[in-house]
Amino acid sequence: MNRKSVLISYAIFRRFCVMAITSVLTLSLVANGFAMVTEIDVKIGAYYYIWWGIPFNNHWEQGVKYTPFLGEYNSSDSLTADRHILLAKDHGIDFFAVSWIGIGTWVDWINETEDHTWDFDEIDWNLNYSFLKAPHLLDFNFCLFYETKLVLENANLHDKNFTEIFINDTVYAAQQYFTHPSYLRVDGKPVLFIYNLPYLYENLSIPEVQRLLNVTRDFNIYLVGDCGGGPSPPCADSPLLHSMNAVTSYFFSDPSKDWEKILEDAETYYPEWRSEMNSKGIKFIPNAYPGFDNTEHCEWMQRTLNISCTPVVLPLNETMFEDMLNTAIHCAENDSKIVMITSWNEWLESTAIEPSMEFGELFLHTIYLIPEFPSLIILPLFIMATLLAVIFYKRKNSM
Repeated sequence: MNRKSVLISYAIFRRFCVMAITSVLTLSLVANGFAMVTEIDVKIGAYYYIWWGIPFNNHWEQGVKYTPFLGEYNSSDSLTADRHILLAKDHGIDFFAVSWIGIGTWVDWINETEDHTWDFDEIDWNLNYSFLKAPHLLDFNFCLFYETKLVLENANLHDKNFTEIFINDTVYAAQQYFTHPSYLRVDGKPVLFIYNLPYLYENLSIPEVQRLLNVTRDFNIYLVGDCGGGPSPPCADSPLLHSMNAVTSYFFSDPSKDWEKILEDAETYYPEWRSEMNSKGIKFIPNAYPGFDNTEHCEWMQRTLNISCTPVVLPLNETMFEDMLNTAIHCAENDSKIVMITSWNEWLESTAIEPSMEFGELFLHTIYLIPEFPSLIILPLFIMATLLAVIFYKRKNSM
């Protein structure tokens, strides 16, 4: 072959290489964009507890079966909160719904209680001066998860008006937390999770509950109600849906069932929840959990408080958790795709996905790997582009 033919062949080959590389890079950018959309599209939250290590009511002593990597930490330590936030961020979790029982100024803890059973002011202090002081909260989100059952039980115990307490707590939350730059917002509204709505309606009249929920409208709150375990959704005309922007279930399906039945319930009823809620203009937020085991806590309650407790064991299982989480993500809303995980660190019920001595980061890795498929597309494309560049370089140098 003469030199002119070689040059022509080389020119054609070079043009092919340039076109191929350009195409590969374009596909890589598209795939990368798809990966970014996939990761951004699903907002994953986890319920987070800040009651650990309180001196007069140390929950670590109340029957914890598994051991966190960080040991029996104290929730008043902002470094602990920061480590949790970093771990969550690095494994695909976007926000914590922080368990909160209000400001607690309505209780005279010195004169009205002897056992200091619950820690209202301490939990709020931990939120204000520990969690909110975590440096990496700037790149993370949080919202409040109002523990209605605990507040109502204690209000009744001390003969206080729960409606008044809830209204005062809402005003305080609006002033103290809703304006925080990291506070979670949906449609521009601060998000507030309400735990166990059925319990409220069982213990208060429907007008009472709806009157206190109406207060949230004054603060333009995005209200998410925990409607109980189902597994079937509440009817479209259920009072549980009053004032709700979205609904969820802290424990979808009874953990006393086996995994096979729970996963079957999720596949069957999650689409029904979404369809039924959407018919009322309400969003649906499905949830997933890694298992459940309260045997140690039940033993403590019976031994220490003489309170009857039925132990429930749903073995912690990474594969089952992954299946339930995938079902939840598939059934989440298209325009506001939120999924909740029960929980980050509820160690008394063994639902924690926080790294432990027994399971390591197993459950966190499950979350981290969910949006990884698009990345598998990018890697071969990158390798192909590199190979073409090498071939082009060698061919040029051999001329």
